[in-house]
Amino acid sequence: MHFIRPELLWLLPVVLPLVLLAWRKQTQGGDWAKAIDANLLPHLIASESAASNRLRQLWWLALPFLLLGAAGPSLERAELPVFEKSDALVIVLDLSQSMWATDTQPSRIRRARQKVMDVLDTRLEGVTGLVVFAGDAHVVTPLTDDTRTVENLLSALSPDIMPLQGSNATEAIELASGLLETSGLTNGSVLLITDGLPKFATGRVESLLANVGADLAILVVGTETGAPIPLPDGGFLRDENDQIVIPSVDRQSIQAIASQVGARYTDVSVDNNDIQYLLSGAASSIISDDSMERKTDTWVDLGYWLAICAALFLLPLFRRGALSAALLAVFLFDASPSQANVLANFWSTPDQQGAQALAEGDPARAANLFNAPDWRGTAHYEAGDFQASSTEFGKLESANAFYNKGNALALSGNFEAAIKSYEESLALEPDRQDAIDNRDLVKSLLEEQQQEQEGNDQDGDGDQSDQEGESQDSQSDSAEQDQDSSSDSQEGDSESSDQPSGDQEPQPASDGEDSDDMSPSDLEQATEEQLARFNEALEEQQALEQWLRRVPDDPGGLLRRKFRYQTIQRLRNGEEPDDDIRW
Repeated sequence: MHFIRPELLWLLPVVLPLVLLAWRKQTQGGDWAKAIDANLLPHLIASESAASNRLRQLWWLALPFLLLGAAGPSLERAELPVFEKSDALVIVLDLSQSMWATDTQPSRIRRARQKVMDVLDTRLEGVTGLVVFAGDAHVVTPLTDDTRTVENLLSALSPDIMPLQGSNATEAIELASGLLETSGLTNGSVLLITDGLPKFATGRVESLLANVGADLAILVVGTETGAPIPLPDGGFLRDENDQIVIPSVDRQSIQAIASQVGARYTDVSVDNNDIQYLLSGAASSIISDDSMERKTDTWVDLGYWLAICAALFLLPLFRRGALSAALLAVFLFDASPSQANVLANFWSTPDQQGAQALAEGDPARAANLFNAPDWRGTAHYEAGDFQASSTEFGKLESANAFYNKGNALALSGNFEAAIKSYEESLALEPDRQDAIDNRDLVKSLLEEQQQEQEGNDQDGDGDQSDQEGESQDSQSDSAEQDQDSSSDSQEGDSESSDQPSGDQEPQPASDGEDSDDMSPSDLEQATEEQLARFNEALEEQQALEQWLRRVPDDPGGLLRRKFRYQTIQRLRNGEEPDDDIRW
């Protein structure tokens, strides 16, 4: 025998005396026995049959049965399957220069980013990835179930971060299919958001999608009339003939491509009808047959059998209405905040309460409620306490824990420890792409930090040498002034000795003249040295603060450097960009 909720058995010492007291009270005739003589009482109370009376008194025995049933008696364990929906979606976003056009207000690129946000809001399950393309394609985020990661990087996505101009959507879909293939999922969907598909290799795309069993949906942004492409420094983009470029959307060409590859196609709309239409027919938008299946065992709760027994004891009270009144009292019970807290602790575990607080947007309260270190670390991470988050994740030794610890350390500024955590995660799962990408990104940030510190040190050494040179010059100048003043004083003494003593005027001492001349010079020199040291420390602090502000506030710069590095590596490997398409 096993009780799933054994703590409820502590109520038995309270319930059993109440049952005995109620039984004794009813057998003695209730409260009337205290006011009426025992010989007269049977003649004044309407009596029922002895069997019926005893049957009605048995309802008190329902309380122990209900208590034992609530404790969850169990005799066996059973395996239960756990299913996770394998819903994979890769968003492919066009970042060519034509996306700056304003024929779709406020602009094509801003409307496209808004649609990506709408898609992320509907992603309650599954994993989501993001790929961008212009002249070449790059992965912004691999497949992840944390849509907030994609949301944080979305504002930095603009055409000016792309190293090569153009519109190579084929390469972007190849990267998207690669993400779906490495995830191990046999189905998925690709959402392509673009304003044009020049030189689109339909045969190659159809083969790539067929290999991973993915569906393609195309969302078109822009109008057929088009609009000029504004430049950041003013004016509009011009072609080789010095004519203003007005990119228009060729809907017939896009629709023909969509029909060839079997893709859904629609124009961007103000509401979410476009997103609902494009993702409604995708295989990954419904429950998949390839859902991840896991096994877990649990005790089988047999308490319902005792509930049936308790219901039999309560059955005689049906005509009298006592049971209905008891149920009505439960529904009308107005719980105070303290009682509600007790009930919450009774019906849900601390981890469940923490999950509820986290879902309600209160990560600080969730961190105090969670018992599990991984959930507590997640709550601290959401609350912005990255140091506490890394401490909680450090209590676990799994690939996910090391990866999350690295993210927290990176955001807290401890890049070296973050790289070490990523390495520990990769030691357990060498093919974890998100850990590889984050490790490389943090390494680049650490190198930039070290280079800036070395530059500041060199500047500080140069300033110090200049100050030493100026100090030596000032000391030599003061020494020359001292020599001149001393020689002048000696000449004055010799001349005064030649004059009659009666005509001699009182002169201040030469030592007094030297001290008056030296004190301002020494004070000025010491002040300049202190100011120089203060300015040097202030410049270092300002440079450090400026660098710290630049890291979180300029994700576009980080992506720009990452994309440029990847493009250089591809060019070194012999890949040649297509220069025919410039926007």
